[in-house]
Amino acid sequence: MIKSIIQSIKLFFFPRREFYGLLFDFLGFYPNKPDLYELAFIHKSASIPKNGFNMNNERLEYLGDAILGAVIADILYKYFPNKDEGFLTQIRSKIVSRESLNKLALKIGLDNHVVSNVNMNNNKHIYGDAFEALIGAIYLDQGYLKTRTFIEDKIFKKYINLEEVVTVETNFKSKLIEWAQKNKKDVFFDTQEDGVDKTLRLPLFISEVEVEEVKMGKGIGTSKKEAQQKAAREALKRINQKELVS
Repeated sequence: MIKSIIQSIKLFFFPRREFYGLLFDFLGFYPNKPDLYELAFIHKSASIPKNGFNMNNERLEYLGDAILGAVIADILYKYFPNKDEGFLTQIRSKIVSRESLNKLALKIGLDNHVVSNVNMNNNKHIYGDAFEALIGAIYLDQGYLKTRTFIEDKIFKKYINLEEVVTVETNFKSKLIEWAQKNKKDVFFDTQEDGVDKTLRLPLFISEVEVEEVKMGKGIGTSKKEAQQKAAREALKRINQKELVS
């Protein structure tokens, strides 16, 4: 109790005390190391030079990604005692996917705090990255047990509908291949590296998917997997539209 009062008094003197007030409302505790939380929301495009280094949230994102994956794996292991490794891996992948984390970050309002110098409409994954960085900050500030409690109570129970995650298929490539096998159709993915994303400094890949030698979808991403998933999703949309018409 006394420690909490002292922390709240300290935060009153920080320039961004409103930011930390919002953090307290969301986290349920006052941070011991406020600078970590500020860093968690700084995208590399808005890096701050310090002691010869560019300070941004990439290292925290790396750490948070590992911690989040471990906590979710632990929760699912206990929640589904009779499910095998393949099922657990698939569900965890859905929960911590870039698309899911982006949506989650928007739901909890993290987009209002991200500092960036890029077009956020074209780089919405930045919000999910910031969420992972926040997890990394909590871990360094509060330790594993408190981080796990935060993820389970503040995120998992409030924002993740396990029944929906289990029933919704998000692996579009697998779904397309399954459809093709069922309907005896040939599917081919042509995926090539196509330059570099200048903002993210990552290679860009472009993938086109053909069904019976007819181009049905095209996708662009910073990995082959992302590009193929987007191409498969577009192809499935066209296939569903055709089946509805016929």
